[in-house]
Amino acid sequence: GGLSHCWPQFGPGEIQQHGFARNVMWEVQEQTDTSLTLTMAPSDYTKEMWDKEFLCTFTVDIEADQLNTKMLVENKGEEAFDFQAALHSYFTVSSIASLEIAGSFAGKEFLNKMVGDAGEMQTEERESITISEEYDRVYTGVNDPVLKDSGSGKSLAVLNQAGWEDTVLWNPYGDEGMGYNNFVCVESVKFDPVSLDGGASWEGVMS
Repeated sequence: GGLSHCWPQFGPGEIQQHGFARNVMWEVQEQTDTSLTLTMAPSDYTKEMWDKEFLCTFTVDIEADQLNTKMLVENKGEEAFDFQAALHSYFTVSSIASLEIAGSFAGKEFLNKMVGDAGEMQTEERESITISEEYDRVYTGVNDPVLKDSGSGKSLAVLNQAGWEDTVLWNPYGDEGMGYNNFVCVESVKFDPVSLDGGASWEGVMS
């Protein structure tokens, strides 16, 4: 569960799966009853696999009816570097059969990672997504998903206000051991790599 970071890589690639940001200790910079600011800087561990000068700052602010997050990536060096980013968001649902995910899906291309070794680009025809098989899909250009749970009568809108351009849907359908029937991942993603010049920054804002 939770909201883990995939950075500076999403999925498999040159370094460990989903990058190292979720596997290191972030430092607490500020904390109140309703907000938290964390930072991640290079360490010997990160430099062994990705020797770049960076600073990541993640801010969380809790309101009565929403959770606000901001991820700031700064290039502290002189040379440009490329990265991908994602918030691997897990959401509890009453059951997968009761879940519908609305948004601007119709007509958008998505990478279906369940087809073949490298996945296959397909086009979504549906306005809303229901899950009846194992899902691992990258929907490019979709950043407005709304989870609607008819079992609980609740809905939740993921508001990607900056940076996060794409959405990943993941569910290990049929895997009882992973508890597939009671959660879904609806991830805020920047799938195409960002090229960040020395001294530049990138920001991802999600509520």
